[in-house]
Amino acid sequence: MGKNWSADECTKCGNLIYYGGKNPCCDEPSEEEMLHHLEELDRKRERAELYILNAYNEILEQQLSSCAGSKENLIDVAMHDLDFHAAIWEASTEILPALEVQVVIDGKNNCFVTTGSSGYVEFGMKPPVGMTLPIRCWIHTHPFGSAYFSGTDIRTVSIWETNMECAYVLGGEGHYGYWNQTNPKQLEIYRNKDDVERIQTWKKGDEEE
Repeated sequence: MGKNWSADECTKCGNLIYYGGKNPCCDEPSEEEMLHHLEELDRKRERAELYILNAYNEILEQQLSSCAGSKENLIDVAMHDLDFHAAIWEASTEILPALEVQVVIDGKNNCFVTTGSSGYVEFGMKPPVGMTLPIRCWIHTHPFGSAYFSGTDIRTVSIWETNMECAYVLGGEGHYGYWNQTNPKQLEIYRNKDDVERIQTWKKGDEEE
């Protein structure tokens, strides 16, 4: 095949364009496109975090208005609320492009939100800055649509077992796994909100990847 000598070089890879070729000729994003993508993703992360915090604060304000206690003394703020779970799931899969989201409710009912990648969000040995123990609830999403504990998740609850009251992993609307420190070696997995689909169990060593 001959070269199209009058064609420009590919704007992305620099190769010459052959007869009938398009410019750019490759699928690799340019530096400008990559920068735009990262900036847009940062904006989406901010929107997702704010969306979850607003949902949490709305529930918190409702509970505070109906009782005489302080914020720190409230019990079960939002953590078991399926509407709150739905807001977290929406942030993870609609505001964000199917990225994992983590929510931590600490001992003073402060809410911390972190966003991660499509298959990972940081916790483990690096808890949110300013968090007060005990952790009342740790919630994170599996945006690929399956609620279970991975080896990393099992390691997380094993490390924090004595300082974490409960945890949820969300795999979709009405599909979630529930863990609590009274049964630290099992995860109850629900489908259709109230129907127990199965119970995931583990033993020491299963947290290894």
